[in-house]
Amino acid sequence: MPEKEKLPEPSEEFKLSVRHAASISVTCELCNRYHFGNDQNALEESLGKKEYAKLLRDSKENPDKYVYHNEDMISWGNIDGKQAVIDCSCNELSKYESFIWIEKHIIADYLEARAKKEVRSAKLNKDLADRVKKSVK
Repeated sequence: MPEKEKLPEPSEEFKLSVRHAASISVTCELCNRYHFGNDQNALEESLGKKEYAKLLRDSKENPDKYVYHNEDMISWGNIDGKQAVIDCSCNELSKYESFIWIEKHIIADYLEARAKKEVRSAKLNKDLADRVKKSVK
């Protein structure tokens, strides 16, 4: 079975666009790696001492699946309904970035058409609200 080709890292601009939270531990749902930071007290409080000890053992036995970070918090965001760890080594975020960039003309056309439709709908709702307001005076 051929080895899976390594994806390029997503750009800083894309990572900043996706990033919206940070946690002491989080699963990257794009690859199912579990990431955790270095705040032992917070992790023990969150997971419990036994689970934290198990996590440390797991991370030594399988560091690619249980990823230790030498920082307190792990940055993440949501894309396509999934949690994505921003600096996960899977680099699956780059697939989304590539799709968006390659299809930018389609996306721009869609956003323009959708925005125009939303403006028309908002105007109709405002006109209706104005008519209701006049009728109750």
